[in-house]
Amino acid sequence: MADYQIGGNLKLVTVLEKTRAFSEFLQNRMARALETEDPTELHYLLAQLDDYHSYMWRYHKRLHAGRGEQADLPE
Repeated sequence: MADYQIGGNLKLVTVLEKTRAFSEFLQNRMARALETEDPTELHYLLAQLDDYHSYMWRYHKRLHAGRGEQADLPE
């Protein structure tokens, strides 16, 4: 978990790095939590997932604010 920290800057590169790190973090910890059926570990992982979700919404809101109505148009 040393490499994985949520929050901070909302730049594209940072978001991609955090997504990669979070994916690796979940792959390692989730398998172990499910195999051991550890409810405390699973609760911790769900909290981390919630933090990641909030981080991505902050990124979305920043992009939407920067692009305004353009963000609502289909491509």
